Amino acid sequence: MPFFGFIPSAELLNTIQTAQQNKNSSEPLYPLRDKTALLINDEIIDAILTELVRRFPPSEKRDTAEKLAGYIKSTVAVLLKQLLGKASNDVVRQSIEFSEKSLFKDPQGQYRVGEPLDANLVSKLKQNYADLSAGKEIDKQALSNLYKQFGEATVRHFMSDFNKTLDLGMIKRKASELGASAVIKAINIAADKIILNLTNDELKAMAEYHDTLFYV
Repeated sequence: MPFFGFIPSAELLNTIQTAQQNKNSSEPLYPLRDKTALLINDEIIDAILTELVRRFPPSEKRDTAEKLAGYIKSTVAVLLKQLLGKASNDVVRQSIEFSEKSLFKDPQGQYRVGEPLDANLVSKLKQNYADLSAGKEIDKQALSNLYKQFGEATVRHFMSDFNKTLDLGMIKRKASELGASAVIKAINIAADKIILNLTNDELKAMAEYHDTLFYV
């Protein structure tokens, strides 16, 4: 199954694995679940955006990407803190099982945190990366649209699908839907603003780095 995955920090991997090992424990599990969710939020944004823009020279695009990273991190963290908190282990186990489905091993046996993706989306991204690495011209708008699809799939997985494991009431459920919509909107605006203005060198740097995050 094609997937996107970033290498988690030792702290995140340990938190996920500790929760998995203790999921039948009588000790409260919600602190591990909450820590996992907040770490994933920070690390996934760093993996996709922050690490990428470090490879760019200072520019307006870099500023836009850094602002987007900061916006998503803070928006999701504020929302998560409203949604997370004390919960029974029966409820928390659903989130732990969700984390198990978000942990993959790449062909080298390295653990990665991510999500399954549509095969067509991954193969099109990989083709763009191959073309860019070979110095070929690509359709920037088409590439931006692929990133919008990826952004939506990622928000759906790590926000909408994860939030379904939290046993939320109606008001919190509505807040989580609004939060997810706001993040998708920000990604869609920023994708065009960033990708359509990248130079060939910047596109090549993006291709070389992001190619390591997607698996067929």
